[in-house]
Amino acid sequence: MDSMNTVRVTISGVEYSIIGDVDSETTRQIAEYVNSQIAEIDKRTASRDNMRLTVLSAMNIAGELFKARAQHQEDIKKLKECEEKIAALNNKIESML
Repeated sequence: MDSMNTVRVTISGVEYSIIGDVDSETTRQIAEYVNSQIAEIDKRTASRDNMRLTVLSAMNIAGELFKARAQHQEDIKKLKECEEKIAALNNKIESML
């Protein structure tokens, strides 16, 4: 069974006890990132509604995730193309030997 860690973090002034299977430092870094995204939205909007700020921040973070996933899929596609080219070149080299 995987080891679960409990970490206390503060996000947007509220303390949370986070239970997860990643190390404590990673959980703290994630919380700091979320906190920074909420603060960034807070600077750019007139709204002081914490729920609105949190939702807008979650949408921005989800947008980053979707962009990273799309880039990952593109990278996988390029890697497969390179593997195919390498295999074809290896076949040519082997046939010449």
